[in-house]
Amino acid sequence: MKFALVNPAWDFHGSVYFGCPDSHYPLELLFASAKIQEAGHEALLFDAHLDQLSVEDVRQQVTKFAPDFLVIPTAPSYLFWRCPPPELRVPKQWFAALSSQAVKVAIGPHSSATPRATLRKLECDVAISGEPDELLPKLASTPWAQIEGCSWRAPDREHIALSSAAANMQSLGPLDFSHYNVEGRSHRHHVFEGSGRGAELEFARGCPWACSFCNKTLFRDKYRERSVDAVLREVDQLIARGVDYIYFIDEIFGVGRRNARRLLQGLAERPITIGLQTRIDLCIAQDS
Repeated sequence: MKFALVNPAWDFHGSVYFGCPDSHYPLELLFASAKIQEAGHEALLFDAHLDQLSVEDVRQQVTKFAPDFLVIPTAPSYLFWRCPPPELRVPKQWFAALSSQAVKVAIGPHSSATPRATLRKLECDVAISGEPDELLPKLASTPWAQIEGCSWRAPDREHIALSSAAANMQSLGPLDFSHYNVEGRSHRHHVFEGSGRGAELEFARGCPWACSFCNKTLFRDKYRERSVDAVLREVDQLIARGVDYIYFIDEIFGVGRRNARRLLQGLAERPITIGLQTRIDLCIAQDS
């Protein structure tokens, strides 16, 4: 089976969205692409935001690829699942423009929080609630009713999932970025001066706190960590391609102090600077 994974050229004109408008690594699509290929299928990722591709540019390439599944997120990246653009204007436009015989699959915070409304507004076939990394390849081989977090439309009814999926973070191996335009990115998230080449990576997902202003419960709740070695392999590959700054998109960095310390020690041995979000009581640069 063929999967076309499309990160649209996001346009925030007229939106109340307050997030960063620059392009960011679509980690959910990169991890999903790796999982799709592990399952023996073919995946092609189009990052129209980074590569400044028009919907017509992508339409021509998607038509040539002739996918069985067309996957589009409802927010620019995992980084902004907690504070996404409220409207669905951009994914709706891209689903309509790229319409083909492919099964149209929506992923992201909207399909996680309101799958029924997302199915109807985007006129797509499937909406995934929760993290799609490991679920997308199952669409090709598993009855959809057996896939956690999978909602879909049938001619006579809508099947709405009652739960959201959470990925096994230990199963997410190192991304190799071999087919991604690393050199095309200069943005350094949350750095407001100077120059360089930035990237985003992910060490852990979830947060054990329940702040009233955060909607992480609907998307990435339980705290889970990836392999430190896998993350450091990603860092080495990015450094080799000119990256000098990495922003960790974790909901809260450093909850698992032992592994976070190992990661920080490894980063300190490399020519890289980092950014992250955490709590003051989780500062772990040195032992107390």
